[in-house]
Amino acid sequence: MDNLLALDRRRGAAAPAHRPGWPGRALVALLLAVALPGAAPAVAEPPDHQGEELQEAGRPIVIQERLTVTDTRLRGEPESLHRVPAHVTVLDRDQIRRSGSRTLQELLALEAGVVVYDQVGNDLAKSFDLRGFTGSGTKLFLDGVPLNDPRGNALVLELVPLAALERVEITRGSTAALAGGGAEAGVINLWTGRPDPGGSLSLAAGGFGSFEATGDVRHRVGRADLFLAGSFYETDGFRDNSGGELRRLAGKLGWDLGGGRRLELSVVDAEENLGTPGALTRTELGSDRQRAPFNRLDQLGEGLTQAAVSFQGPLAGEVSLAANLYVRSRDSEILTTGRAAPLFGGFFLDSEAAVVGSTVQAERVWSAGDWRNRLSGGVEWLDGDTDARGFFTSPGDPGRVDAAGLGSDNTARRQALGLFAQNSWSPRPRWTLVTGLRYDRDEVGYVERTPDPTNGAARTYSELSLRAGASWSPGDRSAVYLSFGEGFLPPTVEELFSFPLFGSNTELQPEDSESWEMGIRRQLDGGGRIEVAGFRIDTRDEIIFDPGSPIGLFGANVNAGRARRSGVETSVSLPLGDSSRFFANLTLMDTELRGGANRGKSLPLVPDERLAVGFEGGLGNDLRLRIDGVWVGEQVLDNDEANTRDKLDAYAVVNARLAWSPSFGRRATAAGAAGGAVLFVEARNLLDESYESRGIFAFDFAAGRNDVFLTPAPGRRLMAGLEWAF
Repeated sequence: MDNLLALDRRRGAAAPAHRPGWPGRALVALLLAVALPGAAPAVAEPPDHQGEELQEAGRPIVIQERLTVTDTRLRGEPESLHRVPAHVTVLDRDQIRRSGSRTLQELLALEAGVVVYDQVGNDLAKSFDLRGFTGSGTKLFLDGVPLNDPRGNALVLELVPLAALERVEITRGSTAALAGGGAEAGVINLWTGRPDPGGSLSLAAGGFGSFEATGDVRHRVGRADLFLAGSFYETDGFRDNSGGELRRLAGKLGWDLGGGRRLELSVVDAEENLGTPGALTRTELGSDRQRAPFNRLDQLGEGLTQAAVSFQGPLAGEVSLAANLYVRSRDSEILTTGRAAPLFGGFFLDSEAAVVGSTVQAERVWSAGDWRNRLSGGVEWLDGDTDARGFFTSPGDPGRVDAAGLGSDNTARRQALGLFAQNSWSPRPRWTLVTGLRYDRDEVGYVERTPDPTNGAARTYSELSLRAGASWSPGDRSAVYLSFGEGFLPPTVEELFSFPLFGSNTELQPEDSESWEMGIRRQLDGGGRIEVAGFRIDTRDEIIFDPGSPIGLFGANVNAGRARRSGVETSVSLPLGDSSRFFANLTLMDTELRGGANRGKSLPLVPDERLAVGFEGGLGNDLRLRIDGVWVGEQVLDNDEANTRDKLDAYAVVNARLAWSPSFGRRATAAGAAGGAVLFVEARNLLDESYESRGIFAFDFAAGRNDVFLTPAPGRRLMAGLEWAF
């Protein structure tokens, strides 16, 4: 938060220098490289086994695991990954645990198409980018409940209780027909809890005064099962005013109703209180990367509480039902002082949001011979209010909030209704055709009590979104797919009403996107996989901030016309022996604004190249090593839509984790898995790389001129701890 006028109202604005031709050539080469190795004979479906060995002609044959994903709005009949026309990544509970990640951002940072960067400077409250859509282009669901902020579609990923997650599914591409507004880049489905009895406890401490405690317990009595998980993390921070704490709790009570029917009550409660030291100029970075001379008082406080009731199971015949009903409250307290404080003081924002919503989905699956059809459809609604009050603080004491300094008092409301239907038809075992249709109606309302009671209105937007795709399996281990999807994102309350002098524009139209994707996936011997996806996403009416617009005193948000994001994603996972694997994710991106004064320029904060690689496996003597790294290419600075400034430098970061499982500590758990003690030591930024994850070109109130501000990342952080599974 470098200064209030530089807050990102642009969501992707200008566009990239275009280098035509390479995405198509690279995609063809990669597809041929994957597809040319011989294909096995086709079968109707890969068998649903994992690691089972059979004997044929005197040699063992390993039947590959059938990987299933969620391809409907709510969880229903599991769908084979080979039938899904999209680039999908699935992370299971063991992968989540072995990663050593503190937050969902850290877990996802290694995946194809993902970039995370630090806007506020504390290394925890990081922003998330998928396929070149920063912050608000991805729809996030926890057990089918949307977590995006209804006021601005923003994500607070660090509040997700990572210890409670059983499964993470990333489905890329514009999918409004599946998830509604805000899914221009894709959808992330998070699933919690499992009924298998057992539990775990982990304690760790290390660099920057960091301490972390994580635990979960699972228990079953008759038809009832209970899951509880929680974590607590605190740190002094790697620089001035970057410390704080993060607490997350989750619980789920499930009841088996018989006949495949299940009822669940789930609760999430999370809170963070963190310092936000902001960015530094290049000169300040060279002097002292750890200091925060202008943001010593800035703070971020966020709280999330959610409760949901859900049902899933058959109704009659071949028809099944999935439904949820949820309520959520979220409160936020943000103090911003920064470089303008000696002149204008600071600003304290206090907001409280309440949301209620529900989704009901019916599904029917039937087949005859080789023919199979899966039809789903339903309705979704949401109603949310956000009350926000802002207080100006004095230049003499910018950290002191006084009720007499009330500068804004407003309420924003969003009501959304969606009707959706999707059909998945397999006329032959090798072929699947997917079509989807969704109608959405969004109403955004705003009432301002202070400073201008006349500033208030409502806007209603409606969208009809399509989805279509086809997948073909030439063999039981391969699939090729082609897909098309549409997405949209209504303008936020801030973009429409809240800042009449600083960017609001009541005539804004929703962003619209169209996504084309072609890909191939292949399952390898021993459980390995390789997937290559080429995509193009075209947006219309992209909302950017234009500082020269006459609508506002300092410029305004405007619909900037068309932009294009295109690229290739390659994901590889290779087994190395019985208990080791190598993985790599390569993303090549090209972005371009296709109209206006900055036509042909690159989008800010979207690297052209990004590579993540890793290894994890046993070293003998009960030792297990995980080492991973990510290289991120150069990025255009935020606010530099004209591409006139030097780019943010490329950087590389390596992490490592060594775990020892002493034989005397092992025993069988109630679920049959290996339990016992694990001692571990880990290093984040093992090579102590000095780098910045975000840059912005903005006005420096301290110097009275425009300058480049960079957010420093932490140096090497060592942690050691103990895990116990039971």
